Amino acid sequence: MIVDVLVPHRGKGKGVVLAHAWWGLNQASRDYGAALMREGFTVGLVDLFEGETATSIEDAEALSDTDWPVPPDEQLAAALRELAKSPAVEGKMVSAVGFSYSGYHLFGLAKRDDLPLDRIVVHYATRDVSRAKVPLLVHFAEIDAFESAEDMREVAARLVTAGPPNASFTYPGSKHWFAEPDRPEYDADAARLAFGRTVAFLRG
Repeated sequence: MIVDVLVPHRGKGKGVVLAHAWWGLNQASRDYGAALMREGFTVGLVDLFEGETATSIEDAEALSDTDWPVPPDEQLAAALRELAKSPAVEGKMVSAVGFSYSGYHLFGLAKRDDLPLDRIVVHYATRDVSRAKVPLLVHFAEIDAFESAEDMREVAARLVTAGPPNASFTYPGSKHWFAEPDRPEYDADAARLAFGRTVAFLRG
């Protein structure tokens, strides 16, 4: 569910739900949301793990495998509906940005037509996108131990077939979690480029 709404200086902006990676809603996720806010978006921060966070892969896997009372897909759907009703959001639709774990679940929401969902941005995750009903932007790591090259090629090909504004980008030399500054895999140049592309895509 949304635990905080970040409102830009002018008091209103396009709505964006920010969904964290399997580490939980940590400071890196909050900082990313604040960066989007500074670009003029009204950002709803989602906490899928009820306040729990992790720093090790083992603990993060445990969090992502937990049978939460409300499944992640439904938490994200509820967050989209909640943010869309905020007086600080322009229009009736909102977009979403997700990382890895949450990105996978956002792909699932892309197939639904009962949500106030405008666009989705996913970092280093794959899923069947053949029936997506909203535009998608996907950022891939070139060296990814968690996603197969075949699956990434399949998503990229589907987005090419769907046509603009759908798009995917692969960042040379990057690894899974390249956009998260608190991880050793962080790649500042790739993260900066991906963020700029994300902002442009969300603005439409």
